[in-house]
Amino acid sequence: MKQEDLKTLLYDEIAKCNRCGFCLAHCPIYSVTGREWATPRGKNALVRAIIEGKIGWTPEIEDTLFRCTGCRLCTQTCFPAVETNQGVLAGRACLAEMKQYPKIVDRVSKALENNFNISDEPNEERIAWVEFLKDVPGHMYQKEKAKVLYFVGCVASFFPLVQKIPQAFVQILDKGEVDFSTLGGEEWCCGFPLIQMGMPDKMEKLIDHNQEKVEQLGAETVVFACPSCYHTWKEKYKINAEMLHSTQFMERLINEGKIKFKKGFNKTVTYHDPCDLGRNSKVFDPPRDILKAIPGLQLIEMANNRQLCICCGGGGDLEMIDPELSAAIAERKIQEIKDTGAEVVVTSCQQCIRTISGYARKKEIDLKVMDITEVVLEAMG
Repeated sequence: MKQEDLKTLLYDEIAKCNRCGFCLAHCPIYSVTGREWATPRGKNALVRAIIEGKIGWTPEIEDTLFRCTGCRLCTQTCFPAVETNQGVLAGRACLAEMKQYPKIVDRVSKALENNFNISDEPNEERIAWVEFLKDVPGHMYQKEKAKVLYFVGCVASFFPLVQKIPQAFVQILDKGEVDFSTLGGEEWCCGFPLIQMGMPDKMEKLIDHNQEKVEQLGAETVVFACPSCYHTWKEKYKINAEMLHSTQFMERLINEGKIKFKKGFNKTVTYHDPCDLGRNSKVFDPPRDILKAIPGLQLIEMANNRQLCICCGGGGDLEMIDPELSAAIAERKIQEIKDTGAEVVVTSCQQCIRTISGYARKKEIDLKVMDITEVVLEAMG
């Protein structure tokens, strides 16, 4: 993205920032660093100064713009609702154009180019999580035609800690007698990491491939357990199929009587709203309605929930770029979770699980973290 394109795209938006500072109390980056450059108003001021030619693209600008989780809590709590994240992503695109960005980004970019997944593993390994399931059908959840496509996503496919999500979800779909399929090795990354890295132009090949596979499968509905995949498809893809998050789809199955709970889940839980599912996609009620429908489960809300839910620290590629900062944000999140007194924190995002449970394990904090698909499957018996 050229600087003149940045000006055309963003100047009016950034100019709405009146520097009131109300965002300071809510920004997860600022809450940890306490530095003005970390604030949304600070980022807006820097981008505006660049647009107006008052400052140049310095290494400090790179550090600033690549330290943002993309949670958009700043916009949610901003009176003129300034879309600071647009400025951050556009600024990252300018930096990418000038080859001025954290070099670890190249590793992921090349992995997507070579193997179509963020892990740089052979893409055929996307379906390896199936090997740990019992009574798997002969087609291994890869049909030629199906009404529903379950798009698994890179993280849940390749990271052992969260492979329990697809393992649980396919069992739920089987029990609900849903005609579904995955794409296995033919599933390619949705492109979300490229947006965050300032390289959205490299998404086209991934998008075209995935859209073609939906058409070949004849799917009427595409379901995502990953909020970032869901949000990316809703924003960037053009398909003649319904797109739903797993919580929306499971809520439908419950209402249709296809999911029935046979045993109680006798625990108190709190629910963490993933940024890309809650604030960024406006999906707040389905996960809560599911939890409230489970016998014996008691839901306790965190002090900050729904639109005001605080990011876990795992968004915006921050865990990859600055793992220490990501961990510090996770620490604050865990404290808020523990303040509820709940026995379990439930979420509906593989990255939130990795960030929260990863920090808890590292610091030997006693905290049970579950994806909502696990809770549903356990309650189904």
